[in-house]
Amino acid sequence: MSPTQNTPISIRLAQSQDKSEITKLQVDSIQVLCAHDYNASQLQTLLNNKKRGRNWPEVIFVAETESQIVGFSALSLIDQNINAIFVNPAFVRQGIGTKLLATLEEEAIKRRIRCLWVSAALNAVQFYRSQGYQSVKEVEILLEFGVPIPVVVMKKVLIQPTRTEIIITQLMYILLILFFLLAIILPLIFGN
Repeated sequence: MSPTQNTPISIRLAQSQDKSEITKLQVDSIQVLCAHDYNASQLQTLLNNKKRGRNWPEVIFVAETESQIVGFSALSLIDQNINAIFVNPAFVRQGIGTKLLATLEEEAIKRRIRCLWVSAALNAVQFYRSQGYQSVKEVEILLEFGVPIPVVVMKKVLIQPTRTEIIITQLMYILLILFFLLAIILPLIFGN
């Protein structure tokens, strides 16, 4: 199927029978979309890692058109991380990644996740920035054989703290500072 700008895309929860198609899509996407940002050994390391499949607790959404999976996203159930957003290279720049990310963010908000984090591949940094994510730091992850994979750690606040939460946090900091000051000053004044 050849994509068009008007191709209707639907998002749904992934099912167990989608696993092999998701893995294939991820491998295809890495081979095409990451080729300009990573060298051959980094690409091979990424591909070897992804070919193992997805075997950790996460919520996965798939984007499909005419029963073909053209993208997927994964939200970790262990921490506040986006584990993946991948789009079939033939379907990039059609808003699929944006829809998948919006669906993940809605799910995170339902789960009361206040801040969402992602270790963005170099080719995905601009996408996340355009969606309101802020760069925190550049790091290298080691997946296997000691091959460093550069990524950019990014975050987005999904649920702003309430005024009451801010006041309570500030009061707790003040009390903590007072406690430490007293713990230092009282022994100096009164001796051991």
